[in-house]
Amino acid sequence: MTITIANVPALYRLDEVFNEAGLPAVTYVPPKEAKQLKGSLLTRGKHVTLVGPSGSGKSTVATRLLNELGFDKTRVHMFSGRTYSQYSSIFDVLATEFETESSADALEEWLKLYELIVIDDVHHLSAAARSDLAMNLKLWHERGIRFFMIGIAKTGEDILGKDPELAIRNDQWKLGPQGRSFLEQVLALGESALNVSVDAISRDTAISAAQGSPSIFQAICRVACVEADVLGSQPAVTDVAIELPVIRESVVRQYDGRYLNKIVNLARGRRQARSVHDTYYRMVEQIARSVGKQQVSRDELYHKIVGSEDARQKSRQRNSFYRAVSNLPKVIEEHGLSDILIYENDTLTIDDPVFRFYLDNLDFSRVRAQVNLRRVGYEYDVAVSFAGADRPIVSELFEALKSRGLEVFYDFDQQAALWGKDLRKELARVYSEEALFMIVCLSDEYPEKDWPTFELEVGREAAKKRTGDYLLPLIVGANRPQIVGLPSTIGHLSIHDRSIEDIADLAAEKIHTLAPLNVDTTSPESTPLD
Repeated sequence: MTITIANVPALYRLDEVFNEAGLPAVTYVPPKEAKQLKGSLLTRGKHVTLVGPSGSGKSTVATRLLNELGFDKTRVHMFSGRTYSQYSSIFDVLATEFETESSADALEEWLKLYELIVIDDVHHLSAAARSDLAMNLKLWHERGIRFFMIGIAKTGEDILGKDPELAIRNDQWKLGPQGRSFLEQVLALGESALNVSVDAISRDTAISAAQGSPSIFQAICRVACVEADVLGSQPAVTDVAIELPVIRESVVRQYDGRYLNKIVNLARGRRQARSVHDTYYRMVEQIARSVGKQQVSRDELYHKIVGSEDARQKSRQRNSFYRAVSNLPKVIEEHGLSDILIYENDTLTIDDPVFRFYLDNLDFSRVRAQVNLRRVGYEYDVAVSFAGADRPIVSELFEALKSRGLEVFYDFDQQAALWGKDLRKELARVYSEEALFMIVCLSDEYPEKDWPTFELEVGREAAKKRTGDYLLPLIVGANRPQIVGLPSTIGHLSIHDRSIEDIADLAAEKIHTLAPLNVDTTSPESTPLD
């Protein structure tokens, strides 16, 4: 609540002055993009798209500019894409919003009532709805209907596609990092509102640490004021020092809700997988250690992760690394990180400066404590052994296991790795040392073929050295054949009793329920802000 008394300066709460959750009105400073954005909003007939990372103040800037330009509030309709994330058609979105039919004619009558339709958080609309929106923007442009779209993305094209015809009808702007002058103005307004004084060294420290991000700067200033016991406007000028080693943990924790679980999930990698060498965890750890870097190349990660292994482990880790990298775009998408991380052209780009700041200053032992590192360094969760005649069924099982995030050794998936190698030695290594479990796909043909017989012989010897289960019989043929060394008393599954999907679920469950390693959470903290 703001309190104003005649001839007395206004009194403010701290959150009205500094607040990383938005851009408070008291310390609002127009970003450098504001002038051009104003021009676009004033250009009749043009759609406008405003994008930027989380915390850049897009929605606040948009609202301020619309007010400054004198748009009639009764003729501006604003809604959030978050509300309609489950819809696949923009017509259904708009019909629900305006409580009308989803026909083009019915919607057009409503849209023409407004000077501007504003869709905030447009990136939360489904890809299908956004594609639908992009297709119809061209038509609505001709009908004098205007949209203003606001969202998190690298570019407007990431939201609406790359149609050149749409580009000339839609002005796209991105809120990027702001300069020193912008942050100095924010701080000056805050000092005046709270009646505080920040010394030059503290000012430089905060500006440097913020890396041009308004959200980070707001968080640093707010936490520094709390540390100085400044919770609102002061009766007398109060000094506020910004000492980042003191406030670092408090600043970082402001963003825990936004980022911590996403980092932990990324470090866990593909769902359920327990094999490899914690490659995703090690990737995330190396990215965190690359302090201040917006881009990290695949070669750099390889050198840090694989290059450090001894000769015996290097082959395993190399294979694990390349499999993890090939799945990285899918893992990023699975864990809701597509608006923060981009992996393309063998380079991982951090497209959110606040996320980079968070990684730079996060005590990484907090991530390690939640990841549940794998029990052993096996390269594969599962290796499948089968007769060639049963390949169609095994191929289906392989795809089902993969879809659950498991690392599976299946010969057709390893053609490049096996090419030119002594198959007898290579398969012996895989079935004896590299798999957490071996699924033995049994049929009448299995004991009659040389390679399955060889693989099972290796698997039986490996099972004798394991302290837990290793061989998992699965009947894929009409009968369970009698096989020496694989007694019928060993529990088995059959495709005649369960679907392939059920069997894959049970394999994933068996792997997922293995006890994790005892984790050492005393690893060194990441580099501090200063």
